[in-house]
Amino acid sequence: MEKKHKKIIIGIMAVVAVLFLFLTIFRISHSKIFKTETVDTVKKSSVSVVAARMETIRNTLFYTGDIHAKNEATLYTLVTGRIAKYNFHDGDRVNDGDVVVVLERIENWDEFMPVLVKSPISGTLAFTYLNAGELATPQTPLALIVGGGGSVVSILVPDTELVLIKRGMEAELRVPTNPDSVFSGTVTNVSTAVEKITRTARVEIACDDRGGNLLSGMFGDVTIILEKKDNALVIPSESLLYDGEGKTLPYCFVVSSEIAHKAPLTLGIVEKGKVEVTSGLNAGDNVVTLGKENLKEDSPVTIIKSK
Repeated sequence: MEKKHKKIIIGIMAVVAVLFLFLTIFRISHSKIFKTETVDTVKKSSVSVVAARMETIRNTLFYTGDIHAKNEATLYTLVTGRIAKYNFHDGDRVNDGDVVVVLERIENWDEFMPVLVKSPISGTLAFTYLNAGELATPQTPLALIVGGGGSVVSILVPDTELVLIKRGMEAELRVPTNPDSVFSGTVTNVSTAVEKITRTARVEIACDDRGGNLLSGMFGDVTIILEKKDNALVIPSESLLYDGEGKTLPYCFVVSSEIAHKAPLTLGIVEKGKVEVTSGLNAGDNVVTLGKENLKEDSPVTIIKSK
């Protein structure tokens, strides 16, 4: 009877051992060690794209300048004296030859003969710079006469850019007092001399101000249009990458059937935020803007919508 018990116990232990061995083999066979990676597990890069499109692009230069009337005159005295009186007030109409300021001489000789300062143009007295009794010298401005005839913007241009600007070029003016308006203009004068210290030259732009919104003494931002091209193939500047140093050998990634392809580019006009592509792309190509840094040729991608 005792032998029979031992056989039963041995049999049970053998069954348990077999079950344990089977369970161990099952777990090992289903572990990651024996799993094979499939194509479906390849990670895709998330990117944003924009379509290359045809639009107008411009090559421009940007400056800040002072606005003045086309015809205006600042009055000065030829001799030192004290202001006796102004014959006109700010805003009054002045004719060519009118005496605007009367001064008392301070020299001992001929001290009773007043100095008469006349206006060389017809217009409006914009400013009087001194008060009665104040001393005026030949270097002291007395008054500003604005004669109208349109508005002119004066800008200072570095000598390196002066050669690019020609008379007749289109320009645009924006002023802080009227930020929603763009005033059209034309380059009318380009100085032929460069100031030695600043290495700049004066350029003047005549602006269309039929509404009378531009006043002498204002300042504004001037955009000079060097070149303008319609129906140019344009992409955002942020989509560009470069193979060479110093931003040479430009390229971008184009997405087709959720695969990114490298597209070497030839660039044309560069404007703020966008660039012309003269070869390497077609209109409608989906160009990667965000996520381009992680891409390689034939990288699988998922396109996400830009916010």
